[in-house]
Amino acid sequence: MSVKFNKIWFLLTFIALLFSSLYLYYTLSPNTVSPDVYKFFSHYTVEKSIPYHKESRIINITSFLVQLIFLLWFVFGGFALRLSKTCERLSGGNYYVGIFMFFIVLWAILKVLSLPFSLYSFKLQVKWGFSVQTLQSWWMDYIKSSAIDTILSGIGIILLFFAINKWHRTWWILASIFLTAMLFLQNFIWPSFIAPMFNKFTPVTDPTILNMVNDISKNAGIKIDRVEEMDASRRTTLANAYFYGFGSTSRIVLYDTLLKKYPQDEIKAVIAHEAAHWKENHVLKSILIGSLGIFIMLFIFDILLKTSVTQTRSSKFGHFVISLLYLFVLLINFDTNPIQNYISRQMERQADLLSVQYLNDKDIVIKLQVDLAEKSLSDIEPPKFIEWFSYTHPSTINRIRAIEKSKL
Repeated sequence: MSVKFNKIWFLLTFIALLFSSLYLYYTLSPNTVSPDVYKFFSHYTVEKSIPYHKESRIINITSFLVQLIFLLWFVFGGFALRLSKTCERLSGGNYYVGIFMFFIVLWAILKVLSLPFSLYSFKLQVKWGFSVQTLQSWWMDYIKSSAIDTILSGIGIILLFFAINKWHRTWWILASIFLTAMLFLQNFIWPSFIAPMFNKFTPVTDPTILNMVNDISKNAGIKIDRVEEMDASRRTTLANAYFYGFGSTSRIVLYDTLLKKYPQDEIKAVIAHEAAHWKENHVLKSILIGSLGIFIMLFIFDILLKTSVTQTRSSKFGHFVISLLYLFVLLINFDTNPIQNYISRQMERQADLLSVQYLNDKDIVIKLQVDLAEKSLSDIEPPKFIEWFSYTHPSTINRIRAIEKSKL
């Protein structure tokens, strides 16, 4: 067996390196801020966030490039094939034991490569006062999340190789259907089993908050009967909220930092925003869009297997295909960032505008955006490329501009 760097690999790698170069360029270059930013923020607020975001972005893009360079070297330099043969020999010829051995070795190497950047990112959060975790607490979270990742990824790899070898032509269709089912199942498993491993969730009982929820429910024309508080303050000083689930699993989660540190009118604006996600079924829409993405992604990977991996008809795919999968997922996720984030920003923009209608008040929603940005050191107006490429939410100033133009 052998693997070659064909035109598809070249294209995926070229796009990734182009985006990386542009990302670094705009991260390191001075950014011009529009005059209307200063209608809402002081020069001090705008300038204060610059070093934090510059350092954070450099960490993120460097981590990506280190993993990319390693995987390109590992896959196309012949080292994956050598490790594959070693695992085959050590496993005594047991195919799936060898697969698992190869997976564990590659997973461990990638974890070691990413660990310094994860630690640096944690230290950065502590430095700027966003994280209140101790190093010991951070390590506990890291170990738990790594264990979950190992178990789920290991099972997924074994199932993938079983499907590839049993159904050579249609494996990617069956795998896409399976992963789509897992996306739906995740909405039941995550809140019930995974999330409680990291945080405590309790139903909101404050009458003031519940009255806000009832008011917004009426204005939105939906029944919001599940609002929970999460003990985020054990890890962070930042405030946030999110909506997840669909149908009977739908619920809004509010950080306790939000409830403790923000005025009631801004909390109501947050609830209105999350209610808009609920009203528009954004989680379900995201799953359906994600399912389409999975089909396209696995179809392309199937083409890559057929065009870049050579093997005899009777032989099974070598263990080294795991490294091709890791490289492909890394590249395709990075290259499609603009598409994924554009869809996310459109949903967030829609939620902002609907929250204005539910509250019948633009000023409260703008006030919330200003307060969130000041307390979380948001980059008020990042370079356009940075926002286009990496922002899941519109930048603060673009959110405010859209809200100002909205109709009540």
